Amino acid sequence: MIDRAASFKAAVCGLLLVWCFSSAVNQEALALKAKQKSGRPSGSAVASADLDKLQQKALQMYLVRNYAEACKLFQECVKKKPGDASFQYYLAVSALSSNQMEIAEHALCRVVVMTDPGTEWGKLAAQALKDWKKQFSSIRPYSQLENGKLMRWDKSQGEIKIWIADGLQLPPGFVGPDLTVDKCRTLYSMFDRPGFFEHLSRVDHYVPSYASIVKEGINDWAWVAAEGIVKFKFVDDPRKADVLYFWCPQSGGDSVGRTYYPWTGVARARCIVHVETEYLRKWGAQTPKQLRQTSAHEFGHVLGLGQHSSESSDVMCGHGVTVSWRERAQYSNISPVTRNDFVTLRALYDLPPDDLFLPIPEK
Repeated sequence: MIDRAASFKAAVCGLLLVWCFSSAVNQEALALKAKQKSGRPSGSAVASADLDKLQQKALQMYLVRNYAEACKLFQECVKKKPGDASFQYYLAVSALSSNQMEIAEHALCRVVVMTDPGTEWGKLAAQALKDWKKQFSSIRPYSQLENGKLMRWDKSQGEIKIWIADGLQLPPGFVGPDLTVDKCRTLYSMFDRPGFFEHLSRVDHYVPSYASIVKEGINDWAWVAAEGIVKFKFVDDPRKADVLYFWCPQSGGDSVGRTYYPWTGVARARCIVHVETEYLRKWGAQTPKQLRQTSAHEFGHVLGLGQHSSESSDVMCGHGVTVSWRERAQYSNISPVTRNDFVTLRALYDLPPDDLFLPIPEK
């Protein structure tokens, strides 16, 4: 343990020196460019220079082994620029060196979630979690970058409102594999038309108990409210919902459920989820368990977990490995969501998003 810690700190010191030197060179070049353009430092250049001084001071504290002070300074850096993976990473290693494990865990999880797994920061953070797995309870968060972006709901705008159809399917042309991202945008205005929902047909092989089982799967994430991540509730009126669950005979491809995120920048955009009934019919007595698992998985997507986990025990596992309900490593006694799922979602909502989903204002 002592050798590993000493080796870790030495490696970090070397990385810090390289990082801060290159950062200082880049910052000087940017400041010079701004000065040449305007004749005086711009507001953003001044703020950037202040941030550079802060990170240099944090480096100095780390190099003289004042890890607690370095941690405080890197926390200030993160507050000013939370989307910078390097600040997040060095906050984590400073916290590790000063035995502030909770701060270190949060920061390392944020690095993994905000970066591509193949990038240097992502690999460093994942390795630190692996090397210190005993201290971090062997957690394995997973990246949430989708096309270079993070996306989630704006929790400051109120609760996410959910409606679950009692066996209803979307109109022809929008059912199962016919539904596309572009067609979802067309549906938004259709949802507000009088009589739209009243004229929808019931899907084949639907059982009345399915809706309540879907609700159970969604409620497997109910702890997110107590954790201060985001709040959600169920509504009876689909026109007031931000998330709408429909049914379809077949989902298409190799999926049994699919989630379509709301278009950003579009009025009254909704999140649309559909669940296949054909595969449920084949499960027989196992149907309630399989449906609940599918529901919990899809609602993880709804919350913003667009990328899958590679761990078969995670609710957000995406490669089709079947794990029995009882065998799942649970985040709590009442939720099948694992700690991996939890720390990933927590990190996502700690970070500034690129795409922000807005709940429909309640009248």
